[in-house]
Amino acid sequence: MFYQYQRIELTRDINPVLKVGMTGVILEVWDEEHYEGEFLDENGFNYEYNGAGIFTLKATDIAPGKQT
Repeated sequence: MFYQYQRIELTRDINPVLKVGMTGVILEVWDEEHYEGEFLDENGFNYEYNGAGIFTLKATDIAPGKQT
């Protein structure tokens, strides 16, 4: 299970903008299988797709990211 504010890495493409290997952070934990997360570019701006900057993720879409 993942926890709020945990750094994550995508294990698959979510949409045309969010691609496998991108890192982000968990913003909300709904249950053990469903999360909401955000992903930032190198300038600190949210990646957006179809007007959304926060994305619903399944546990199978993500892996723990490297902690800095």
